[in-house]
Amino acid sequence: MEITKRSLVLAFGTPVGKEETITITNPGESLEGAQIKAVMDTVLATGAVGEKSAVDSIVGAKYVIQQVDEVDLEQA
Repeated sequence: MEITKRSLVLAFGTPVGKEETITITNPGESLEGAQIKAVMDTVLATGAVGEKSAVDSIVGAKYVIQQVDEVDLEQA
């Protein structure tokens, strides 16, 4: 198993119940939840997110990891 891509997805809520996300590719390995939350609080306070409507809440954050598993075509 080889991990090929790691991203951090930050999700924010809008007043109409939709979500806006920010995806950070190759985030630092040492990020902790409190650090991520502090950044999300800052983004929310500055109004820096919200393409179609302003965001008003933090929904959550998650790591998305893509991996590659080779298939043995000779295995019976």
